[in-house]
Amino acid sequence: MRYKDTCIESNILIEIQKDLEKYTPKFGTSRVRFEVLTAEDETEVAKLGFLWGVGKINAPYCIIGICEDDQGMQELGFALEPEVLKLTSAGYGTCWIGTFDRKALNLKINIKENERIGVAIAFGVAQNEGFLNNNFRKIAGSTKRKDIKEICMNYPEVKADEEIAVLVKMSILAPSSNNGQPVRIIIKEKRADFFLVGNSRIDAGIFMSHFYLCASEISDTVDISIESHPLECYNQEKATKYIASIFF
Repeated sequence: MRYKDTCIESNILIEIQKDLEKYTPKFGTSRVRFEVLTAEDETEVAKLGFLWGVGKINAPYCIIGICEDDQGMQELGFALEPEVLKLTSAGYGTCWIGTFDRKALNLKINIKENERIGVAIAFGVAQNEGFLNNNFRKIAGSTKRKDIKEICMNYPEVKADEEIAVLVKMSILAPSSNNGQPVRIIIKEKRADFFLVGNSRIDAGIFMSHFYLCASEISDTVDISIESHPLECYNQEKATKYIASIFF
C-alpha cells in the first residue's frame, strides 16, 4: 500500500494515543507499550518496513508495538486491532508490518534491555490501489478466508444460533500473517475457548480482539479468562494449544 503525504485528523490521532496509553494486559502479566511515530518526528518513514519483502512502506505515520515476550505479542495483537479498525472505518489506509528495519527504529525509540519491537502498523491517507497491488493481494491470499467449519470446531452446534454464527463469521474476517488463520474456536453456552495452531501469538490476539468487539455488540458483559480446564481437548495433526476463553 502506498500513502499520500497528507496529515490525518488530529482528533483521531489523539484518540488512538489515549487508547494505547490506558491499555492494560488481558492475558496475564506480560507488559506492552506503544509508540506513535509521525513524519513530523523526522521518522525515516520509507525505511520502516517491507510488505512481504516486496516493496517499501512510505506511510507518514506508524504505531510501534513493544513487548517483552511471546505472551506480549498476543497482547499487541489484541490491543492494536481496534485501532486499525478505527482508522479503517475513518477511511484511512493501514498495514500490519512484521518485517522492518530494527536498527532504524531503535534509533527513534528507547528500547530497554528486556524489550523488543513486536510489530509496526503503518497508516495514513492511502493512494488508490493499482492493478499490481490488487492482484498481488489476491495471489498472496489476503482476500481469502478458511471455511468456517475449519475455524469453529463445533460449528454444526453453533450455526443453529444465528446471532452466534454471525459472531464467528465476523471474527474470521480478522487478518493474520500470510493469511494463515491459525486460531481455532469452540463455543458452548456463551463461552468461547480459543486454541492456536503453531506459534503466531499476534494472530491469536488479533482474532480474539475481533471476537471480543463483536461479542460486545450482543452482550453487556464480555470477560476474558485463562481457564485451567478448556471445554474440550482439541487435537489435529498440527500441534495446538489452548490460549484463552471469552465469556459473553
